[in-house]
Amino acid sequence: NDFVKPIGRFDPIPNQLHVGHAEALRLLGSNPAEGPVQRTMQWAYAQTDERVRVVHIRDWHDPGAADQRSHLEQFGRHCIRDTEGARFAFIEPARHGKDIAVIDSITLNDFEGTALSEVLARHAQPGTRVGLTGVWTEAKILFLAYELRTRFCDLDIGVCSALTASSSRQHHFAALSQLDRILGVRVIDSVGEFIEWLGGSAASAPLL
Repeated sequence: NDFVKPIGRFDPIPNQLHVGHAEALRLLGSNPAEGPVQRTMQWAYAQTDERVRVVHIRDWHDPGAADQRSHLEQFGRHCIRDTEGARFAFIEPARHGKDIAVIDSITLNDFEGTALSEVLARHAQPGTRVGLTGVWTEAKILFLAYELRTRFCDLDIGVCSALTASSSRQHHFAALSQLDRILGVRVIDSVGEFIEWLGGSAASAPLL
């Protein structure tokens, strides 16, 4: 929520990391319960674990922790654990028996101080497709893709431009270019194509 919760067009941004009115609207739609992010998560949660694994990486900060102090000083207070700002920006769908992994990230590197490496190692077979969504494109998404490419070099990594955002569209598109050109990440523009790439079908893709 602290990154993408919908705000009014002329409302001040709630913190330094919020992507702003226009980008939040693009990701969540005018009705977040039916927007692109919500519909994509509904699709993912409805798939079997054999077809699609879901790993949520959320910012989850403790202002009293010494190892997070410099991060919060640089970027301001955001995603403080157990607050509304740290909650998912979508309504979590029914799990249908899925094994959902939730990683609490405390810094820019999602592998630092987390169990992300162990979670991914259980499923990271050569050629496994890993689809990335979220914010910020030029920071968390770009850094995560770099770490994945470095640690699990045989993965096939893709990112959906319609499900990622930054506060600046210029930075967003520049980061997508770097993901493609430098890291060899597949950049997919539409939600439907992204779902098909992840193993879904056009018939099962959410209509937006």
